[in-house]
Amino acid sequence: MSSSIGVGEADFALLGHQENWGQIAAIVRALRPSDAEPMSLDEIRSIVPWIPPRTVSRIRVRGFPEPADAQGVYIDTFITPDELRSAAVHPLLGKVRAAAQVAEREGARIASLGGFTSILLEGSLDGMGDRVVFTTGNSLTAALIVKGIEAGALRLNLALSDATCLVIGGTGDVGSACARWLGPRVGRLILAARHPGRLAAAARAFRRQGIDAVEVTALEAALPAADVIISAASIAAPMIDLGTTRPHALICDAGYPKNLQANSGLPRHIFWGGIGLALGTFWSEDGMLERFYRFPVPSLGHGCMLEGLLLAVARRYEPFSIGRGNITPDRIEEIWRLAELHGFVLAPFFNHEGLWPGPHIPAANDVRPSAGAPR
Repeated sequence: MSSSIGVGEADFALLGHQENWGQIAAIVRALRPSDAEPMSLDEIRSIVPWIPPRTVSRIRVRGFPEPADAQGVYIDTFITPDELRSAAVHPLLGKVRAAAQVAEREGARIASLGGFTSILLEGSLDGMGDRVVFTTGNSLTAALIVKGIEAGALRLNLALSDATCLVIGGTGDVGSACARWLGPRVGRLILAARHPGRLAAAARAFRRQGIDAVEVTALEAALPAADVIISAASIAAPMIDLGTTRPHALICDAGYPKNLQANSGLPRHIFWGGIGLALGTFWSEDGMLERFYRFPVPSLGHGCMLEGLLLAVARRYEPFSIGRGNITPDRIEEIWRLAELHGFVLAPFFNHEGLWPGPHIPAANDVRPSAGAPR
């Protein structure tokens, strides 16, 4: 591989946005000349909405144990948390489409849609160009969530077959995929979402399969009843209070931005889900990704982004995940087999306080190559 990834040489592109102003400020400050006058956060907040989508980092990924390599770019849409809360769909959609044009100019064969970029598109790729294949990354995200729940239940001696599982955001693409995988494996399934009609239809579909499923639009009664909670709601800021959950509950915050309020006195067993570890590692040429994604161990990434890396390393330039509700349990298992083949595994359990104490699950997380990424 060449010493630097040039324009037009990318195998993949990752399209995303930051979940808080601190991360956005880190990018802006890194992009400015080193001798430029420092900018305050207020100044950054005033200019960022006017920054067009652009490539902010060039990335390399290495498969493991197969030494397959791929190179690509991270393109930030510069969609801000304030814009997400405003729900101004058309301007945000314009930013996603502009980011797709950047991916085309970079020569990417596949682009993964991170965070709200896939939600904004809702599977509609009209006007996105015809030289780049798009994937939402939601299949690998869902796989990392449910495999994390399976591993977490094993660690806590929690029998999933007897457990009540609450899926918040249960009619969204990721939430519904998790519910379909877990439904036959848990004792009872509770689906929570904002749209009553869609929610009722989803619960009826489960009941027709003989799965004990109920639907709720309010969480007050559901949270205290659940042994397992997955929160994969499309909300712009942490809004869900876990104060009434069971002390032993296994809780996965799979939102981006995060769904759960990080209040004191939270239950112990919370982990950030949908995040994986690349055993073969990936890194940005300029260290940019490492500046604003501050995870507790190296080579962690969100599933929506890792799916793009994985498909590029596997040379599968295809829309593996696209359109709401198309992720079946079989597709979850297929992407999981592909991930294991190329060294993408579960992240260690961690949350806003850091790594969980004790041994990490799975053991594969400790089997990493001794040679790190070149710097």
